[in-house]
Amino acid sequence: MLGLVVVLVLAGVSIAIASRGDEEEKKPAGANLSAILCPLEPTGKLDAGGQPELKPAKDAFDTAELLDLPLEEARQKAGAKGCEIAVSVQDGAGQPVPIELNPKLIYVYTEKGIVTQIEGVGGGL
Repeated sequence: MLGLVVVLVLAGVSIAIASRGDEEEKKPAGANLSAILCPLEPTGKLDAGGQPELKPAKDAFDTAELLDLPLEEARQKAGAKGCEIAVSVQDGAGQPVPIELNPKLIYVYTEKGIVTQIEGVGGGL
């Protein structure tokens, strides 16, 4: 008798678990720690190299939004957020870029006029 009860309970639990299998797993929302954001703003501190430390501005956007866009469209989208674009690699060839610290400058790679990679934001040596 006890064996039958155990089998019935286990069967019920198994059915309950199986019926949940079709539901989408909900992942907790959180900040994407690998996102490259623009614009940046100074924190008022210096980093280990003596350069101003920067953090994302309150209205910063994820530059990944620029990927796969034609360069001019990407420039317009970045400009709407107060940022500029510098192409550091075009069709596999390095390009001259500004080296001064600019927290509103996004460095990108392009192939055939399409943004293919975000190198970074801010620049500086």
